[in-house]
Amino acid sequence: MKKEDDKEKKKEPVLFVSQDNVLPFNPFELNRNYSVLYTIEKEGKKQTLEQNFSLLRLKPDTQQDNYHFIEISKTSELLIDGEPIDTRVYTVAEKTAELLFPLRIVVNKYGKWIDLNSYDKLKERWEKQKDSIRELFDGKTFAQLTKNIESAIEDNSLLVKLLSGNWFLRAYFNGIHRAYTQSFETERKLYFPAIAQTEDLEFLISEKVNPYLNDLNQIEITQSGKSEDENAEEYYRAQYFLNPNNYLIEELYLECDLIDMKRKITVKVKNLDESKITVDSRMSLLVE
Repeated sequence: MKKEDDKEKKKEPVLFVSQDNVLPFNPFELNRNYSVLYTIEKEGKKQTLEQNFSLLRLKPDTQQDNYHFIEISKTSELLIDGEPIDTRVYTVAEKTAELLFPLRIVVNKYGKWIDLNSYDKLKERWEKQKDSIRELFDGKTFAQLTKNIESAIEDNSLLVKLLSGNWFLRAYFNGIHRAYTQSFETERKLYFPAIAQTEDLEFLISEKVNPYLNDLNQIEITQSGKSEDENAEEYYRAQYFLNPNNYLIEELYLECDLIDMKRKITVKVKNLDESKITVDSRMSLLVE
């Protein structure tokens, strides 16, 4: 028992803010590229979607600490089961998405996405690109594309709802930067869009942070819980690995298991840029 205690004491402690053990959201250094892999399993069949994104924190015009502006850009084409998309349906969907990106969002002090900041820019982008895009599609396809885009950009609330189904944005800007209390654990309700074109599923989760850095000198956060709907067997689990120097996400893994529907989705996000981690002992390493 004593050997285990000595081993635990050698681990580097996580540096929290205040007695409530707050993990702060400090995205001032946020300028990173991430790989994103979705896996969708349904009734024994599996499909993967892969794409890379960049995240950049934009400097505001005025000094503020309660919210931040983040720009999200796509940096690679979408791959489905490792191959580029080549069907009309996916082409229209991807072209619609291209007009929405780069996307600017508003994130609160907990690291949770709360609003858009690029509504007017999206309208301008569509008007400028409409004629050139018309030449790429037949009349029927372009009509469908136009309907998708214009219905989205006519109403800011509808556009927010459309984008809120993006699993990467919801997983990354999940609101994990919060107070974990003296027990290093908190309980809260969490909403996640596990099923397209429906209301978010509601989960009651336990959220824990390890008070010590792991073997890679990262902060570990785990989330686990089940659906608030007593008639549904639905489970939610997630792991986050943060850089202890700036509290930015290095990797995350999220799993949403809908037992009754025989459906499970997983989201894997990994930082593609090398991040140097320096701890109090002056040890450092590169996280690939």
